[in-house]
Amino acid sequence: MRAVLCNAFDGIKALTVGEAPEPRPRAHEVLVEVHAASVSYMDYLMISGGYQMRPPLPYVPGTDAAGIVVAVGEKVDRFRPGDRVACEGWHGAFAERMSAKASRTALLPDTIDFIAGSTLLHMYITAYYALVNRAQVRPGETVLITGAAGGVGLACVELATLLDARVIAAVGSPAKADVVRDHGADAVIDYSSEDVRERVKALTGGEGSTSVWTMSGESFLRPWRA
Repeated sequence: MRAVLCNAFDGIKALTVGEAPEPRPRAHEVLVEVHAASVSYMDYLMISGGYQMRPPLPYVPGTDAAGIVVAVGEKVDRFRPGDRVACEGWHGAFAERMSAKASRTALLPDTIDFIAGSTLLHMYITAYYALVNRAQVRPGETVLITGAAGGVGLACVELATLLDARVIAAVGSPAKADVVRDHGADAVIDYSSEDVRERVKALTGGEGSTSVWTMSGESFLRPWRA
């Protein structure tokens, strides 16, 4: 099958298009005909050798994809050939077909196209883990989201809004302000020209933000004072 191949942990210049063996689904896996695959920072880190995992070379990059199930493993009962799905794994998405664990695969509604569907698991599972599992955001709290105009950032803005939190979205340029507002942000800070700490003070009456989510995934602070 045709695939993108990473031949060395040397970034984008080490990628080529070539032939790779078609994967076969194991007992708990599905085989998906890939219609779209997303590109994330994790993909870039992995091909550059900057991620904690280094697959044996050459390997097919790509963590997230969406497409049609063509085969299932013997112990898979949640999916069947013909299902529209989104799926994810450590690698393998940048190819005509990808195998993925059934536990990391989700049915994709007909109302969501494959391009959007290929981004959903990475963005929204990360957002859910950050805001619900870690920060434990509650209704009425104020949440500061940095890098808010990126894929995970927008998912965090949407989810925090659904959790009935007040969302302060921090972005890196004026052009991104309308994007985060359209996704539900109550207030926007442009940190290319504004001091985040002072703006948070002004927006919260000096109380600061109850929770902070940074795109590094490392900051879940309760409470955070500006």
